[in-house]
Amino acid sequence: MTAYTAADTTAAGRAARAGAVLYPSDAGRLKLTGTDARDLLNRLSTNYIDPVGIPGSVVPTVLTSDRGRIVDLVQLAHCGDHQLLLTSPGRQDGVIAFLDKYTIMEDLEVADITPDTAMLTLTGPAAGAIGQQAAIPAGVTAIALPDDDGGDSDDDADGGRAPTCHFIAADADAADALAAALRRAGAVLIGAAAAETLRIIRRQPAYGAELGDAYNPLEAGLIGAIDFHKGCYIGQEVIARLDTYQKVQKRLVALRFDGISAGNIPGARLVDDAGAPVGIVTSAAIGAEPDAAGAGASAIVGLGYVRTAAAQIGARLRLQLAADVGAGAATAQITHRPLLFGGEKPARNA
Repeated sequence: MTAYTAADTTAAGRAARAGAVLYPSDAGRLKLTGTDARDLLNRLSTNYIDPVGIPGSVVPTVLTSDRGRIVDLVQLAHCGDHQLLLTSPGRQDGVIAFLDKYTIMEDLEVADITPDTAMLTLTGPAAGAIGQQAAIPAGVTAIALPDDDGGDSDDDADGGRAPTCHFIAADADAADALAAALRRAGAVLIGAAAAETLRIIRRQPAYGAELGDAYNPLEAGLIGAIDFHKGCYIGQEVIARLDTYQKVQKRLVALRFDGISAGNIPGARLVDDAGAPVGIVTSAAIGAEPDAAGAGASAIVGLGYVRTAAAQIGARLRLQLAADVGAGAATAQITHRPLLFGGEKPARNA
C-alpha cells in the first residue's frame, strides 16, 4: 500500500483537516468475555462503565496504580457478546497483568487478539461519511470512538475535530480489502511517521511519552475520563485528593518551538528566564499547525510537562538541551493545555 513518507507529513496533516486519513494501528486489542467484564472494569478504572451498557458504546477510562499513576489509557467497546479493550501499543501484557491481579471470583476471560487481527484507524472531519460510504468487508468490526482530538480549556476551535473510527479486521485479507474500500471512498493512506506527527499536532498524549507511571490522569489532562461521582477504584483516593485540594504539580502542555531544528528536542528541559527548570519536552515533530482560520503552516510543535504555576498559555520558556546546556536562543511557547476528552467531569443521570 502506498503511504506518505516522513517528508510528506505536512501534506498528511492537511488531508486530516480537510477530509480523512487512514493508517494501520498497533494498539493492543484484548477480547473480554464473561458476565463480570464490565462491572470489574468499572470497579478498577477511573470512568463510569455501565455494568450492562449498550452494544456499540465506547468508554474511555484510565487504569491507575494504587498511587494514582497511569497504568494505561484504554477504550472499552461493547461488542454485544463480548467487550473489546483497546490498549496503548505494546501494553497488552501490562493490562492483562493488572486485570489478573484484581480478578478474584469474577467471571472474566481475557484473550490477546492483537497478533491475530489487523486494525486500521480512520480520522478527520469526513471520517464518518467515508466510513458509511465504503463497503465494509465481512469479518470487520467498526468502532467509533468519542471525540478525542486533544481539545483544551482555552480554545476549542481546533480544525478537524470529529470522532475517530477504528476498524478491527479478522485477518490480513479483510484488512487489505477494507483499506482499498476506504481509499476509494476518499480516505488518504498515511504512514507511521505522518500518523505520529498528526498525533502531536492534535495534542494527543501517548504511552511512553506523555502517559505512564511517572504521571497521573489529572496531570495528563484526562479529567474527561474520570468520574468523580462513582465509588472506589484503584488509585481513587489519591486522584480525588489531588483534585479536591488542587495539588496537581504539573500539567501537560502543547508547545511551539523557535530557534531550533526538530532533532534532539524530546527530553530537553524547559527553563524560565532565571534558568530554573520548570518542565520537560516529551514529543516533537515538524508539521502543519492549524491556525484560527483552519489553515496550516509548517512549524515545529510538541508536547511536554510544565509545573502548574508556569503552565500559562502564551508563556515562553527557554529550551535547554543536554548537549548544549548554555543554549539560550531556542525557545518553546505554550500554546494549549490539552484536555483529551474535554475539561468537564463526566456526569451521569441519576
